[in-house]
Amino acid sequence: MATRWIRRFSTVQQWVHWIYAFSFLLLAITGSFLFVPLFRAFATGIAGEASRFLHRVGAVGAIVAVLMYLIFGYRDLVADLREILPWTREDFKWLVGAATRYYWGGEKGDLPNEGRYNAGQKLNYRIQIVGFFVLLVTGLIMWFGAGRVSPGIFQASIILHDIASVFVIGFFLLHLYLTTLHPMTKESITAMITGKVTEEYAKSHHPKWYQQQVTGKQ
Repeated sequence: MATRWIRRFSTVQQWVHWIYAFSFLLLAITGSFLFVPLFRAFATGIAGEASRFLHRVGAVGAIVAVLMYLIFGYRDLVADLREILPWTREDFKWLVGAATRYYWGGEKGDLPNEGRYNAGQKLNYRIQIVGFFVLLVTGLIMWFGAGRVSPGIFQASIILHDIASVFVIGFFLLHLYLTTLHPMTKESITAMITGKVTEEYAKSHHPKWYQQQVTGKQ
C-alpha cells in the first residue's frame, strides 16, 4: 500500500522556519563565543568584530523571518496562536506523565488526544515567542543604546539577554534532538522539508488534528 501524506505546514511556514532556524543558529554560535572559554579567541580583536557583525546579521535574519510570517503567513500565524495559547487538561496530562513514558520508555498507550501541537511543542512555541521579544528589545538596546540609555538599563539588558538566551537555546536544542534524532519523533522533520507527514505519523502523534483533517472540520 502506498504511503499517504497529509499537508502539515504551508510553504510560507517552511520558508519562515528555515530562515529563522539558520539565523538562530548563527546567533547562538556567535553569542556562545562570549561564554565558552574554548571560543574566547573569537570574541576579541578582528575575530570579535567579525563575530559581532555575524551576530547582528543573524538578528536581522530572525526579524525578517518573523516579518515574513506576519505579512505572508498571517492566517497560519493566527491558526497557530489559537492552537498553542489554550492549555487543556490533555496538555497537562501529556506534559507531566505521558510524555516521559513515551519518550523514555516507548509506551504509546496513554498518550492524550492531542491536536496540531502537543503540549511540549506548545511550550516550546511559547518560550520562543517570549524569548524572541526579550532578545529583540534587549538586543536593540545593546546595539544602539550605548551612551543613550542609563548604565542601569544597559546592564539590565545584558543580564536579561543572557537569561533569555539560555532558555531559548535550551529548548531549541531539545527541539532539534526530538525532530532529527529521537527514534519516536524524528519523522517530524519531514514536515519542514516537504510540508507533509505520513498519515500514520499524524494519526499516532496528533490524533485530534488528524481527525480534523479527515473530516474537514477545524
